[in-house]
Amino acid sequence: MGETMTVTNLTNLTGKDVYTRGAEYVGKIEDAMLDTEKGSISGFTISMSRESFLYKTLSQGDQGVKKSVLIPYKEILACKDIVLVTAPKQIVPKQTEEEDHDESPIPGLID
Repeated sequence: MGETMTVTNLTNLTGKDVYTRGAEYVGKIEDAMLDTEKGSISGFTISMSRESFLYKTLSQGDQGVKKSVLIPYKEILACKDIVLVTAPKQIVPKQTEEEDHDESPIPGLID
């Protein structure tokens, strides 16, 4: 027979730990971002802790550190007990509602 597809309720993903495939802790899933036009998931908002390699990397820059980042769905490798993502080359912090949204409709990882 063919491959079995596993369906996961998005609410079950909230609070899951997120790691890179290199076992670096990223944070926890905070929310899912949906593309209502396509009817698909566009990404996940990840809340970072101070222990996160993302937080440590971002806090080395001149800008303030955001508490959350958006990881595009295409960067998700696996979801089960934890979530695995590809290691980011460059990270853009999630914008707040007050900030300008001219750059990209989906802030997150940039190659």
